[in-house]
Amino acid sequence: MSHVQLSDVQYINLSVLTAIKISMQHDKVATCCKFALDAAQADLLENLSADQIWAIVANVGPATLFPPRHDLLILLQTPLPLAGPLAAVRSPRQPGR
Repeated sequence: MSHVQLSDVQYINLSVLTAIKISMQHDKVATCCKFALDAAQADLLENLSADQIWAIVANVGPATLFPPRHDLLILLQTPLPLAGPLAAVRSPRQPGR
């Protein structure tokens, strides 16, 4: 068995894609909201096999598939008790997109 060396970004891509895939099996609508996915993205991700996810991660290489929220800096600077509620009421995407 060979050992696959993933970069930090590849590991994150693998983790997020796997989390989305697992979450889709439990609640597709909540997963779409949680990860800001549209219907086409959700359908494709839901039908990927584990081998396909690994192949995507390997072939995309060190390019991130998941950019940070547009309000990441604000959330990081917000008092901790307010960060969760603020993240919940604000869209992870920029307004107008």
